[in-house]
Amino acid sequence: MGLRSWLIAATVVLAMLLALFHFVDPERLAGDWPLGIGDQEVDAYADLLEWRGDTSSGSAERYLISSAVGACIEDERGTRWSRHWFEAEGFGDSVKVRRLRTREGGYVIRFGREEPFRSQRHIVLTPADPSSLRAKYIEILAQELGLIVPEVSFIRLIACGRDLGLYLKEERIDADFLEKRGLPGAALATQGHDAGRPDHLFPAFEEDSLAPRLISARLSRAFRARGSRGEDDEGAIMDAEKLAAALIMAWVEHGDDAFTHEHLLAYDWSMGRMVPLHRGMRTDESLQCTTRMLDPLTAGLNDEAVRAMIAERWLRLGEEAWRLRERFSVMDRAWLPLLAEGRSTALSRARAARMHEDLIGDARLKMDPLAGLDVALKRYAGAEAFSVGIPSVSSSSDSASVLAGLLSRTKAHRVDDTIFFPRGRYAIDGDLVFPHRLAVVLEQGARIELAANVSVVVNGGLRVLGTSRNPVFIRAKDDSAPFGSFAVLGEGETTVSITGLQMSGGREARIDGVYFSGMLAVHGAMSTTLSDCIIRGSFGEDLLNIKGGRAELRGCTFEDGHADLVDLDRCTGSVSSCVFRNGRDDANGDGLDVSGSRILVQDCAFSALRDKGISVGEASQLLVMGSRFQANGSALVAKDLSIAYASDNAFIGNRTVFAAYRKKPIYGGARVVRYRNLLDANAQEQQADELSAIVEASGLDEKVRRMFGLQ
Repeated sequence: MGLRSWLIAATVVLAMLLALFHFVDPERLAGDWPLGIGDQEVDAYADLLEWRGDTSSGSAERYLISSAVGACIEDERGTRWSRHWFEAEGFGDSVKVRRLRTREGGYVIRFGREEPFRSQRHIVLTPADPSSLRAKYIEILAQELGLIVPEVSFIRLIACGRDLGLYLKEERIDADFLEKRGLPGAALATQGHDAGRPDHLFPAFEEDSLAPRLISARLSRAFRARGSRGEDDEGAIMDAEKLAAALIMAWVEHGDDAFTHEHLLAYDWSMGRMVPLHRGMRTDESLQCTTRMLDPLTAGLNDEAVRAMIAERWLRLGEEAWRLRERFSVMDRAWLPLLAEGRSTALSRARAARMHEDLIGDARLKMDPLAGLDVALKRYAGAEAFSVGIPSVSSSSDSASVLAGLLSRTKAHRVDDTIFFPRGRYAIDGDLVFPHRLAVVLEQGARIELAANVSVVVNGGLRVLGTSRNPVFIRAKDDSAPFGSFAVLGEGETTVSITGLQMSGGREARIDGVYFSGMLAVHGAMSTTLSDCIIRGSFGEDLLNIKGGRAELRGCTFEDGHADLVDLDRCTGSVSSCVFRNGRDDANGDGLDVSGSRILVQDCAFSALRDKGISVGEASQLLVMGSRFQANGSALVAKDLSIAYASDNAFIGNRTVFAAYRKKPIYGGARVVRYRNLLDANAQEQQADELSAIVEASGLDEKVRRMFGLQ
């Protein structure tokens, strides 16, 4: 062929390409191409030939990283930490940076413990393009399903004066991340699903030394007891609703390859359960396995309750799809102009629409997630031999004999799903963990005596039916040898009602992988009520600790604890007509410690508490009215994004009346609002750090009253 033929051929091809990229619907251009043509090739031609005038631009926050000594971050090799200077709006500090192991061009930035970046200790940056919006959609879906997921956004990274482009930014899941989301002290683990790998037999924990041993032993007992079904007589090791949500997300994100990727879990010491988390994948690599491991996550597919929740939740997600699509569209409007980097956004919008359809489109919603999730499950071939030597750290294996002995030699008896303890003395010499969903009733005049270090755990409802004249007693068998904890471990619907209880002589305990910080502890109940009780003389962290649900304390006395008297974590409710006091010389705790909660305190007395009368922390709200604070270290203290309102109280002879400050760097400052109160003979009226405030107001406004349920 001559030059003319070449020119005609080139012109024809160019004209066809121009017509293609000028007139063809962008949705078609965003579809699948034959002959191995990928998105990058299509984008290159679109950049060259697209001229519809549909261009827009956006701006992103700039993160600047510079290095006074050594190489710039993009020139460094390996994954070792190196020190650099980091700047963003309103923030500048020395940080440590390393390359991300799982994504080319990605970085992890670690901030100082005392000066985190916007309450974040670690952030992860990965290169972004319009397809990165899928990570934002995944975040929205995970939140909708109630999973813990890091927030993602987009920034522009400048390193050593060079523009490295747009990056997706997310907070790294670590201990600080979990604490802010109600899982303080949780242990992180990953769970693989390859039945050909013995390291996937149990969750792989990052650091904690006790959690792997405990979980491995518990799972081994469960699998040996129930064979391949993976059910656990001692109670579910994973919350059924969260497990169902995690399985749905695995299927939505990966389809039939849901179990070819590792999943992230956290072990919650307060409930003794694994909590599935969701984090977007940072690599396209999957586990090349042909058989799937029977593990805590996949075993849920053998549980009819979990399967029913998956079906129900998927149906509900379909009903809410219109709202989720609108949220997706809001993200498109906010981020696509930025991610398109000034080029035409038509093709990017078309690809975003395809991602919408892939995740929650009509075709997807008509599919059955269970059909995609159901795979043959098996255990690693040497599982039994591998796990037989794992030492048990559970006390529940001995509890059956302890309970049988009580029922045979005492008045205690079982009626249907409830065990009754009538009036009488009950000596308990070994840890007693009641079977799951079995309620316990302590009747008037029942006296429970617990031997040294012995604990009782009720895995169902609890009712204590004492009166002021005929109380129920729970005490140490020997005053010089404290027992552990008398605890309730609920499942979200459990109710606890305690009246006329007199309790003393305990401390704290770790039973079957659950840490109970209170001599009397209630975890995971829907509601907890204490009235006309006297709880005193503990030797551990808390006299009373309630985690979760609604808490109502009325007419009770809490006194002489080694540390805090009452600790309310992630609760709503009220404390009324109660007395908090401490006359012990070795005590140094708070009267009422409130974390992540909203609590109304009325007509109470706080006296002789060496640390704080009331401590409000971790984004709590508290209103205290008509109460008396006398001779305390600090009377009312707000910390860490909390706000405390004080009205019509008397503060007499305290070292400090009001204080507000940031204690944990992952939170912010705090606020105390003072209304009309009586102050007399206090050493210091108030103190606040630079992040916090103590303000005066004339009268309790209606908004605050409604917040705490006051008419």
